[in-house]
Amino acid sequence: MSGTLSPRAGLLGAEEDFASIGRAVAGAPARARSRAWWIAFAGACGLLGVFAAALAWLLLNGVGIWHNNNPVVWALDIVAYDWWIGIACGALLTSAILRLAGAAWRSGIDRIAETTAVLAAAAAALYPIIHLGRPWVFYWTLPYPNTLALWPQFRSPLVWDAIDIVSFLGVCLGLWYVGLLPDFAVLRDRAFEAARAEGRAADEGSGRRRRRTMLRAQIYGILALGWRGAATHWERWVLATRTLSALAIVLVVALQTGASVMLAGTVLPGWHDTLLPVTFLAASLLSGVGVTAALAVLVRRALHLEVLITERHLDLMARLMLGLGLVSAYCYGTEIFSSLLHGDAFDRSVLVRRLAGPHAWAFWLIVVFALLPVQLFWRAALRRSGLVVALVGIAAAIGSFGDHFMLLIVTLSHDFLPPSAHPYSMGVWGIATLLGSVGLFLALLLLGLRTLPMVSITETRRFAESHADGRASGERAPTAAETDEAPLWGVSAEFAQAGDLAAAVEALKDRDLGARIETYGPVPMARVARALGHPAGILPLLALGAALAGGLAFMAMCLYASGIDYVFDVGGRPRFSWQSFMVPSVSFGTLCGGLATVLALLFQNRLPRLNHPAFAIPGFARASEDRFFLALEATGPRFDPARIEGALARLPQGRPLMVRRVPL
Repeated sequence: MSGTLSPRAGLLGAEEDFASIGRAVAGAPARARSRAWWIAFAGACGLLGVFAAALAWLLLNGVGIWHNNNPVVWALDIVAYDWWIGIACGALLTSAILRLAGAAWRSGIDRIAETTAVLAAAAAALYPIIHLGRPWVFYWTLPYPNTLALWPQFRSPLVWDAIDIVSFLGVCLGLWYVGLLPDFAVLRDRAFEAARAEGRAADEGSGRRRRRTMLRAQIYGILALGWRGAATHWERWVLATRTLSALAIVLVVALQTGASVMLAGTVLPGWHDTLLPVTFLAASLLSGVGVTAALAVLVRRALHLEVLITERHLDLMARLMLGLGLVSAYCYGTEIFSSLLHGDAFDRSVLVRRLAGPHAWAFWLIVVFALLPVQLFWRAALRRSGLVVALVGIAAAIGSFGDHFMLLIVTLSHDFLPPSAHPYSMGVWGIATLLGSVGLFLALLLLGLRTLPMVSITETRRFAESHADGRASGERAPTAAETDEAPLWGVSAEFAQAGDLAAAVEALKDRDLGARIETYGPVPMARVARALGHPAGILPLLALGAALAGGLAFMAMCLYASGIDYVFDVGGRPRFSWQSFMVPSVSFGTLCGGLATVLALLFQNRLPRLNHPAFAIPGFARASEDRFFLALEATGPRFDPARIEGALARLPQGRPLMVRRVPL
């Protein structure tokens, strides 16, 4: 197969093929059903209970339970929010860049990174809601018609947070779910095969039917939306994932640099630094890659996927953490030297408080957990140690929390005037809320281990040989009597290799057989798609148009609300200060582009369609495993199945393993 990666590259076990990859990933959730899983899940649920108690106390007493005060008005909740969204942005940016760059080693990492981004964003989304004090009216932060004719204050970061987190979840979930579609089809077909095997055993009296097996097959079938693995499906799927990845990069850069530019644009010492956006982005990348690396080690060990997540993957993740750690160290060092050299007494006083003040532990948390441990990865042996990679990844995330605490709390607790200083200390309820968000992350992660393919089957198969056994699928074909009595949908041919299928398509595409040619397979088939002349569509243009239209519409709404309909000037800004609305406009634009991409993918592929005649092809379940099918669908009176069967039998190259007639 073109573009095949040699297993000797260390990214895949030497004996792995299409079928074994599918079995390993699809069977992984069953291997998660252990006592250790139940213990971990009980601990995560305990943390969720702590969060429920903290939320109840918050509703009774207000946000003051977090020990926030007049200068430190955001307290620990905004620190935790920025920390979680930084992890999410780092993980999503890693997956998006690897996909757009075509990096082969993304096969074992991208699903874990995207899952990390979704779960971290879900944990972050808790904070803007509960920070309102009355979370049941969270929709007040959104623009909607109301009896008082009020508009949200679009210059407020609270409104930015609401728009940003909704946009991030929309784009992130879109990329995550689109990537899962083919894998859901694999799980669907395996579950239906298991249900049919149980049915045959029950009919023979050697077993019994299990309702749970069929229910699992039906759930996966609904989630797969009728995915069949057609060549056109695959071409549009590849284009959609790349388009969503590009939108994700724009969104992440806008979120991280937008918030940091807002801070850098103030005059507060410790924030007024042009390097702050770069520091913000590097720290978020380091924390996101660190958590992704730790979860990769967990998935590798807990689900026994050592042949798919290899030591080579760990080595590359460690190298990436080392590089990001060096970039972060450079940024922190430059910031320190800049504060010491440029002669600003207020800036130096902030530096002194960071290094030796009451919250100096936050700075040294960065040094001890984020900057120093990654230096271990100069040794090749440590880069290939799963335990070391996981511990350093978790340490990087802890150090990132110290970075956000230092940046926000130390700066806000003391600005220019000594009388405005007010000490801040973390309260037990703020810590309880933070632990509760960690519990939500872990609980959702553990449920994902039991139900979802945590390694992308499709991406892994794209870099593997098919290793076909050369035998046709053993499913019984319809008899001649059955096909004579029922109208035919078409004729199908089964192939062992994508190259054989492509050769057959090239030989038959120009012949007038009274049939429409379609192909199905477990991986993208670029050569087949080119032979059929099926374009992938205009997904990128649709996404770009929707993103521009959405962003401009949101900007126009903000300008109209703030400058014309509901003028509420803040800080003496001009009425039409469009710069204040750039971040939410870009976020909303990427959300519109992401939704347009997903909807266009489904519409062009005619999904969802839970029942299709192709599913009646004998052995078609193997189209999601290791077989390639050619279907010639009857389209008119010139359709002659005997003639088509003869043409297939006389193919000069790529003769099929089996030819079957498919009734409607």
